[in-house]
Amino acid sequence: MISLYFHIPFCKKKCNYCDFYSVCDETEIQTYIDSLKKEILLKKTSEKVDTIFFGGGTPSILSKEQFLDIANFIRNNFVLTKNCEWTIEVNPESFSEEKAKIWLENGVNRLSVGVQSLNDNELKICGRIHNKELALDVLKNDILQKFSSINVDLIYGLPAQNAKSFAETLKIITKIPAIKHISLYELTIAKNSNFGRNLENYDFLNETKIEEIIEISKNILKKCDFERYEVSNFAKNAYRCRHNENYWKGKKYIGFGTAAHSFDGEVRSANFSDLQRYIKCLSRNVLAIDFQENLYDEQKKLEFLMLRLRTIDGFSVSGFRRKFKTDFLLKNEKYVQNLIKNGYMVIENGICKLTDKGLDIADGVAVRL
Repeated sequence: MISLYFHIPFCKKKCNYCDFYSVCDETEIQTYIDSLKKEILLKKTSEKVDTIFFGGGTPSILSKEQFLDIANFIRNNFVLTKNCEWTIEVNPESFSEEKAKIWLENGVNRLSVGVQSLNDNELKICGRIHNKELALDVLKNDILQKFSSINVDLIYGLPAQNAKSFAETLKIITKIPAIKHISLYELTIAKNSNFGRNLENYDFLNETKIEEIIEISKNILKKCDFERYEVSNFAKNAYRCRHNENYWKGKKYIGFGTAAHSFDGEVRSANFSDLQRYIKCLSRNVLAIDFQENLYDEQKKLEFLMLRLRTIDGFSVSGFRRKFKTDFLLKNEKYVQNLIKNGYMVIENGICKLTDKGLDIADGVAVRL
């Protein structure tokens, strides 16, 4: 089985923290959809599709007709599993009940709502174009109960934010019945974002304040039965995001659209992060591939560790030995024992995984291994 990712790069406005590829010119949307359809024909496969994810940008910016155009083409060219998980990222200002009905009727069963904060001052600093009231109107709309799962994206570490204000956002979010999944992302100050270009204009939080927010957040979510199953992701029982889990398990996926990545188990590739270049390539029925690379053994090993150790499921020590012909424990014995001794890692029934404390430093641990 395989996963499909569709990048919808259009936005009403670029947020101050964002360095994902996006454009604010909506006049090209239909031309872009036509290009996506051409890319589908060039990349289609007979493998069954287990998950679909529309990311952005702002996928909810698509009109009903535009969504149906691409959704019908997907269903006509791929075989979807009976319980295919289909997610669309949604921003509050481009949500409507009418659109939600269309999504439901055409296979979408999961929404990921970009809320980021329920503090109007923090939203303003982010450059978001919705406010707390609009976000709550969307999250409390009865139609959300008809989807299999609703995720909410939140950002911590914002200028002017503190543990109290973020805790207030979380307490409100966790009380809304439709929300079964929460993604917490620490603010990354990207060089090419508005924050990154104007560092002197913002009072960013220090490490101590960020750690305080992390600890309070984990306590609130645990009390509300949201399990931390990955570094940044928390879910109610049986509501994990299968699409993201497929990434972390190293499964195959195909990316469509500008800046989208693909991986077939051996080769990784990425499309151009340039709307006009992407459209021009597809107008000639040529894939818009910016780069591709065959992963060598050490890359595969590092990526395996980085992805598996991000989750509470970890990995099988014997499975690692079979896959990479390397004894994981023997090679890293001193470092692993130190991690276990200090409460960052456990090995139980042949499964190696990080503790909740260890998840906070997952990437660093993987690199050392």
